Amino acid sequence: MTRLIGSVFAASLAALAGACTQSSAPGANDATLGPGEVATVNGQRIPESIFRVYTPAAMRKNADDLTPDERKTVIHELAGVILMAEEAQKTGLLAERTIAAQLELARLQLTARAMATRYLEQNAPTESELQAVFDENLPRLAGQEFKARHILLETKEEADSVIQQLQQGKSFLDLANARAAGPTGPNGGDLGWFTTASMAQPVVDAVSAMKVGSYSTEPVKTEYGYHVLLLEDTRSQEPPTLDSLRQELTSAVQQKKLQDHVRTLVEAATVVEKP
Repeated sequence: MTRLIGSVFAASLAALAGACTQSSAPGANDATLGPGEVATVNGQRIPESIFRVYTPAAMRKNADDLTPDERKTVIHELAGVILMAEEAQKTGLLAERTIAAQLELARLQLTARAMATRYLEQNAPTESELQAVFDENLPRLAGQEFKARHILLETKEEADSVIQQLQQGKSFLDLANARAAGPTGPNGGDLGWFTTASMAQPVVDAVSAMKVGSYSTEPVKTEYGYHVLLLEDTRSQEPPTLDSLRQELTSAVQQKKLQDHVRTLVEAATVVEKP
């Protein structure tokens, strides 16, 4: 019964409370839950539909794949949920405003998630939509890559001092090993190869304007401190294919579709804010 305290219990409680205490929640009745049952608890039925929904979260397998002992375990867990829900009803817990609001919010959120899933199933991303998002992001994905080193310092004055020493002929690697803060200091400030999307924008802007073999003549400020940069090499980034990004593109299109749909619903509704 220890799992009753976990997320599985929390996720199941609202639905089971509706089924077992004859809640007014839409759909929580015998007609929609179906006639099948796996057990009864004090005469109260445990619908097979709830058993099948509960099982994957509780046991990480489908109901049809349970062993007899696992099936018994799930049924007993559901019995515990039902009895706790009945006790909440009898003691008046469900009449407390905070509890009632939490249950109603959980019901609304679960219903909205189910509707969102159904909407996306019925409005799947098309190839043209995936292509449009891919084309929009391709310049960023197919840009240059840079290989650079940096010396990260805490103040602008320290960075200016390092630049002055470089101008006097000091070795960048020696200065990086001696002066650089952060994890890259011990390896000569090596940043490796990076793209415009994977590095702080001020650093990208600086190296984009530099020639290979040169160092920055002004400190580059980021949230981490002040950088003195050495650009070692550049190369063209091999652009990815649409198929290699299909999952990410699909998620992006789905998110936009859902956001647009919800925005349309809200704009078409009459929403009156109360003071």
